[in-house]
Amino acid sequence: MRARLGLGLMLAALGACRKPSESRAEHEAAAVAPSAPPAAGLTVGSDISSSCLRVRAGTLPGGAALWGFTDIELDAAHTRLEIELAKGGAALSQLLPEGGLAVVNGGYFEADFRPSTWLKNDGVELAAKSDTSKGGLLAVGAGGVYVGPFSALRFEPKLAVQSFPLLVELDGRSGIHRDDGRRAARTVACLVDRALHFIVIAAPRGEGPTLFEAADLLRAAAPLGFGCDVALNLDGGPSTGVWFAPTINSRQRAPLANVGYAIAILPR
Repeated sequence: MRARLGLGLMLAALGACRKPSESRAEHEAAAVAPSAPPAAGLTVGSDISSSCLRVRAGTLPGGAALWGFTDIELDAAHTRLEIELAKGGAALSQLLPEGGLAVVNGGYFEADFRPSTWLKNDGVELAAKSDTSKGGLLAVGAGGVYVGPFSALRFEPKLAVQSFPLLVELDGRSGIHRDDGRRAARTVACLVDRALHFIVIAAPRGEGPTLFEAADLLRAAAPLGFGCDVALNLDGGPSTGVWFAPTINSRQRAPLANVGYAIAILPR
């Protein structure tokens, strides 16, 4: 689905993390100046920074029309992640925890909304591992933040989200060798210079990027793409979405489908 984010809503979500000496007027004036659109690639409509997050939103060419994107860059020193389970399924907007900055849809889940793959939160296993030979995981623990295959993980994570496919391998190569041509909106976890990003590519049903296109877009350096060093596909299609604090208003719309769980971003 197309994620529609009100600029005022994003600013309110980030306000608690901005520098104490910075006034709201100064913050808004600095944050909303758009960049010049490149000849091809990303066109950034808003770029909002704080000590917790940097949120870029805009459009990129794709399919028959423009796709929307939201790129959330986390500051690891000022943010933490938390899994929000939705037993029986829930709208993403209902999964934003108190004090949370934002939630994105998590990985795959079953028809009854149980997580399909390994899920761990605060050291507690919420769902067991599945096939570890494919895809990869987003992991957070004493070793920092990791995105990549199971085989290269070197610490025991406190938080883990297993998903697939791995769109960009650890060596920067595309992880997609065959493409079924299916188009969908997509949510991705990626690392850019060791910083964790959640990237939401929003499009009407059946009009998002294929896996090949998504991998190329994620690998490409700015302004043609997102410059991910490694990238993991999370659940997409009608579950794709991002929801920012504060509480819902008429300018924001949830994903088309309920989700089994979400990944919440909170301040430390």
